[in-house]
Amino acid sequence: MSPSNRIGWITLLGLATLALVLAIAARCQAGSPTLIERLIAAQGPLASRAEEPVDARELAEAIASIPRVNRQWAALVLTVAAHESALRSRIARGDCRPKECDGGRAWGLYQGHRNEGNAAVWGSPDVAVQTLEAARMLRAVFYMCNGPGSLSPDWTARTLSAYAGQRCDASWPGLSDRVQTFERIRRGL
Repeated sequence: MSPSNRIGWITLLGLATLALVLAIAARCQAGSPTLIERLIAAQGPLASRAEEPVDARELAEAIASIPRVNRQWAALVLTVAAHESALRSRIARGDCRPKECDGGRAWGLYQGHRNEGNAAVWGSPDVAVQTLEAARMLRAVFYMCNGPGSLSPDWTARTLSAYAGQRCDASWPGLSDRVQTFERIRRGL
């Protein structure tokens, strides 16, 4: 076999091997769940067992549509919804019982309070509207508590504290449960 034929056969063998590797990689990638699919799966253990939860796909799509969302941010938003409302569809609709929703002052899955920033949408039963508003508020308190520069190691606790109306560095009942929920969700996403 001449040297040029040998080079040709080696090139063909190399290209065939590359095609096989790329085909296998594409097949493996196609089987990876999307963020929406992971968010749907994460909601199961968080949702109320006693009452009907919100539509898991609707909530997952709402969280995935948050501008500049990543897995950590999606986990934070889902953590807040889970702890504030147990993902109950009744709460999302605004159908609060007398001692729920901070006596009628809080709204939706994320139990946001009315303020100048959300007055135009406050009270909407639309899960996407509630999610975008909660994400906006979480981002605001995140920057308030963490400031510019490097990310604080306890940024999650600081952000959750401020969202709950506490000082950024506050320690309060339920905070450690929320941080643990965040970590579980984050690992699953």
